[in-house]
Amino acid sequence: MKLHSIGSISLALTAFSFVGLTTSLPAAAATFYNVLDLGTITGNPNDYSAATGINDLGQVIGVSPNIFSGRQAFRTAPNSPIDITTDNVGGVQGETTANAINNSGQVVGTVEAFTRFTLSYRTSPNGYVAEPGSGIGILTANDINELSQVAGRGLVTDPSTTSPIYHAVLVNPDDAGFIDLGTLGGTFSAGNGINNSGQVVGSSETASGETRAFRTAPSSVINSATDDLGTLGGDFSSATDINDLGQVIGSSTTANGETRAFLTDANSTIDASDDLGTLGGDFSIAYSINESGLVVGDSELADGRSRAFVYDGTDLFDLNTLINGNGFVLTSARGINESGQIAATGFFTATGTSRAFLLTPVPEPTTMLGVLAFGAGAGFLRKRAKQKIKA
Repeated sequence: MKLHSIGSISLALTAFSFVGLTTSLPAAAATFYNVLDLGTITGNPNDYSAATGINDLGQVIGVSPNIFSGRQAFRTAPNSPIDITTDNVGGVQGETTANAINNSGQVVGTVEAFTRFTLSYRTSPNGYVAEPGSGIGILTANDINELSQVAGRGLVTDPSTTSPIYHAVLVNPDDAGFIDLGTLGGTFSAGNGINNSGQVVGSSETASGETRAFRTAPSSVINSATDDLGTLGGDFSSATDINDLGQVIGSSTTANGETRAFLTDANSTIDASDDLGTLGGDFSIAYSINESGLVVGDSELADGRSRAFVYDGTDLFDLNTLINGNGFVLTSARGINESGQIAATGFFTATGTSRAFLLTPVPEPTTMLGVLAFGAGAGFLRKRAKQKIKA
């Protein structure tokens, strides 16, 4: 962990609150959010940070630049901004990313040395990349479950050959190598998400050369006869996350060539009613789902700008309409936990600097009418979006 004189710069970390706000609220919105600026690893407000995930304790992970080593992974304390003395998970000679975190505080991600050679890591609970035994011998580690199983992508041929092949892989807690999950009949695949049953989701080439989302059976290799999730009518799909019910999210092309976020029913394939739509543009992608079926991701507006969204089981909302966001814009949401807290990234409108934010749901400021989408406290009726409403 490196501390520099720039770290003494005071960073104004402000929790933006809309409590008391009673006007200009979307009529159908059920949940609003307080927003916490998470700051940066260096403490310099002119540096950037980006959030990539969150666990149920409210620990947020992401990346932020270190002066000497480039981009570094961070992990915050629960419901707290980045502490420059403790939260740099990387701190190695090279760049690191943080891709997922479980409730034990284990983080998985990648380390890219100055030689541009990339490998993956899994920390101990609330540990660091530099600790002995953190390396897990695969190319990318994309997700980790509560059993410490890791889903990712690994090299399954001799790296000295001219045509290396990368497959979705599963790494178990005993670190006894990785399990090659195979493909849907094609050459490549990648594991992007894993639930606590050991079901892995991701994308794979098929025998016909198209890319399809897949979902495996628990702790099983890909079965091309049963695990192809199909598409929304186009020729491409990719899965990004799965909850313990087996609901899968990701993105897929439609028959007219647009790319849309999707949410499947439990252990079902993609059908037309799984299209979550967009915020007015031609593109959306879902990144994270919790056990209630609440989904976050990114979507284009009609003018092509990117905005963070939350899907509550019925409607897709621009998160910027659910906060008192004076001075910043939320462009991406990468994680949601069981309390409905969201790890998001946006930028300050005055400077254009990107920043990681933690969004925490609060009750509607005027009345408690209707079903609130995030059941985080007393008076909330959790909306069991596991039984997703079909259009």
